[in-house]
Amino acid sequence: MKLYPCAVPFVLLLCFSFACQDKTAMGELEKYRGQAKLEEHNKEVVKRYWDGKWNERRPGVLDELQTQNVLYHGTSMQMSGLEEYKKVYGIFAAAFQDTQLTIEGMIASDDKVMTRVKLTGTHKGEFEGIPPTGKVLTLNAFTVFRLVDGKIAEEWEVLDELGMMQQLGMELKPKEAKK
Repeated sequence: MKLYPCAVPFVLLLCFSFACQDKTAMGELEKYRGQAKLEEHNKEVVKRYWDGKWNERRPGVLDELQTQNVLYHGTSMQMSGLEEYKKVYGIFAAAFQDTQLTIEGMIASDDKVMTRVKLTGTHKGEFEGIPPTGKVLTLNAFTVFRLVDGKIAEEWEVLDELGMMQQLGMELKPKEAKK
């Protein structure tokens, strides 16, 4: 009989311990669910961005989905701010018509989304001094976006610029030695 009064506090202690672990586990689960929801939302923003920019050719998507002080880090250029970004986008959009972009891979982690894309378009306007060739180009790129409050705040892009220039008919030659 004396064993029974000692067992009650022990059982209560066990129940309390398991209840606390359940609350901790539920808190962690909610945290992970929230993170997954944010990552899915960020992926949707990037999908809308790519579609609007190249498939729909809608410049307004830049205002809609980028921050005013967006930063761009590319293989051969850097841009700072939405106005500079829109100017450079306009140059590319004028040079390459009937563009189609396909997202071939996408990964999200925290506030970043990485995409692997293929862009096709016809060279119908002057581009960096190269007159229109009428050639259909295929460009591959890897891009990492950083999002803040549902908008693109920063972009790192590795674009096959050498392949693009070769498709436009440019040749890579070694420099001539100085005499």
